[in-house]
Amino acid sequence: MDRRLSAEGRVVFFLPGRDAPGARVRGFAIARALETAGVRCETRACHPSVYGDTRLPLPWRRFRPLFYPAALASRLGQLGGLRDDDIIYVYRPMFEWPFLWLERAVTRGRRSVFDFDDAIYLNLFGRSKIRSMVDLVDHVVAGNRTLADFVAAPAKTTIIPTVIDIDRFRPQPTRQTRGADVVVGWTGTHGNYRQLAVAKEGIARALERTGARFLAIADRPPPRSLASLRPEYIPWNPHTEVEDLARIDIGVMPLPDEPYARGKCAFKLLQYMALGRPGVASAVGANAEVVTDRVDGFLPPDRSAWESALVELIGDPALRASVGAAGRARVETAYSLQAVLPRYLEIIERLRRASHD
Repeated sequence: MDRRLSAEGRVVFFLPGRDAPGARVRGFAIARALETAGVRCETRACHPSVYGDTRLPLPWRRFRPLFYPAALASRLGQLGGLRDDDIIYVYRPMFEWPFLWLERAVTRGRRSVFDFDDAIYLNLFGRSKIRSMVDLVDHVVAGNRTLADFVAAPAKTTIIPTVIDIDRFRPQPTRQTRGADVVVGWTGTHGNYRQLAVAKEGIARALERTGARFLAIADRPPPRSLASLRPEYIPWNPHTEVEDLARIDIGVMPLPDEPYARGKCAFKLLQYMALGRPGVASAVGANAEVVTDRVDGFLPPDRSAWESALVELIGDPALRASVGAAGRARVETAYSLQAVLPRYLEIIERLRRASHD
């Protein structure tokens, strides 16, 4: 890689918010890694987030749309100070509304990249906006094969999975516990609690048979529909995220086999694996690409298989240790910042060269 690239313009990341999960792992973390590799970067995160203020206390979150005007004002304030030799890196649309003039303003006359990691083309106005974004930019980064297939522009698309900072998510020793001392856990946003319903009966049956506990780490407590899991709850906190996840012994990631779920990038599954915890997940979308069944994780196809996989893991610390170690190795080789950084550098180099043609 020609390190003289770093003497040219910056890579300017436009991110949806300071605390938005995707912005942290596909924006701030990537920018830091590029800086370490000698590429100058700048991050411009919307505040409040483009989704409204994501840090409001629970009773006030229904008023998040009231923050949209402030979020738009924040975006407008980030349009200046760009250089002609900057590369513009837009992670997800700059605003959730159907217009595209913000993206046109920052990319005009500059090389640009659009990155997305969810099937947001299924959202209201999403299909036309994502199609327009693909046409607007010079290169697209898609989080998995499903998303890349939607883009349908292989010559300008690179698949780069959502990855883990393995220096932050370090493997944890397997606890030599069984039964009631084992913690089965799930993490995510409150809107994804519905995904647990896919395997709720199998998980609940395994907990009942073994006495194991269930822990949910999210931005809101679990709904009543998950009462059969008798869930404990920890509010998600970016500052204690690793320590909180380390409390679990087995991580789960159920997904319905539907279009939106197929666009998921298996991030929570990768978090479990990076910590050396065995993951049990639905074989949907990227999950099936990440895990080899019964080697570095489990991919149960139905309720009975969910129950048996969890019962087996809950009762066997040695199995949890071996599967967890294999999962950690899988993350290190294919789903870590170090593993994918060359792909980002290659994109930057290609765009730099194109700007001189």
